[in-house]
Amino acid sequence: MQPAELHKEAGNALFSQEDYEGAIREYTKAIIQDASNPAYFTNRALCRLRLHKYEEALADCQKALELTSDSMKAHFYKAQALLALDRPNEALRSSKLAYEIALKQKSPSASSIAQTVLNAKKSRWEVMEQRRVEKEGQLLFEMKDILHGQYETKIKQAEQDPDTTEQERIEAREILEYEYSEKVSQLEHTFERSDDKYKKREVPDYLIDPISFNVFYDPVVSKSGQSFERSVLLEHLKHHKFDPFTREYLTESDLRPNLSLKAACEKFLEENGWAVDY
Repeated sequence: MQPAELHKEAGNALFSQEDYEGAIREYTKAIIQDASNPAYFTNRALCRLRLHKYEEALADCQKALELTSDSMKAHFYKAQALLALDRPNEALRSSKLAYEIALKQKSPSASSIAQTVLNAKKSRWEVMEQRRVEKEGQLLFEMKDILHGQYETKIKQAEQDPDTTEQERIEAREILEYEYSEKVSQLEHTFERSDDKYKKREVPDYLIDPISFNVFYDPVVSKSGQSFERSVLLEHLKHHKFDPFTREYLTESDLRPNLSLKAACEKFLEENGWAVDY
């Protein structure tokens, strides 16, 4: 066995004992002996992920992908590192690539990678939602500020009017206070009527096709009980006669429409039109 492989095996043994620092040292020695093997970099990347060293893990994944662009593990670990670094858009791209490779290789990691895709989509949506809520909240604040400025100007004008008595000024102030209060109340009510805009908008996982990661339109059930989008699964079956998750033999005749799930999706989309573009 080559020296690099000996260090790799030693690293694997330490990894199984959860000695990630020790495993990193061994994988590093393997890389020094042979820097052309992408497996040494992905093994070290996984150790660094476990230690929350995300930037270093990302660098290892990048190096592995330079050596072989179709490394499922490199794309998968890269996605995990990017998610941890709050870079969901990039994580989504990497996790989708990993998923496509996993399906081609019939890898049992496909379901785990699919969950990472969903996590990346959720993370991306959360960032977008946070920005939207902050923007709309700022708009409400600015509009209230404008109303308050108008109120104070009118109060000042009323109090400085030399042609009014003290009683008339008191009555004018009460009227202006009432008008200001009513306008603020109406403004808040207008925003509250679209209260869903202030809530985190999210599509439940069970409404999302595990292959395309889009909301179901015409879901079907395979023999394993897993639901898929019909058109997406049929496209998959043109090239692979097996269930994408269980890898059991599967044909179009084995599929059954999931009517209850379809009804649930239709209801959700009726109440949440924004989810069409999810």
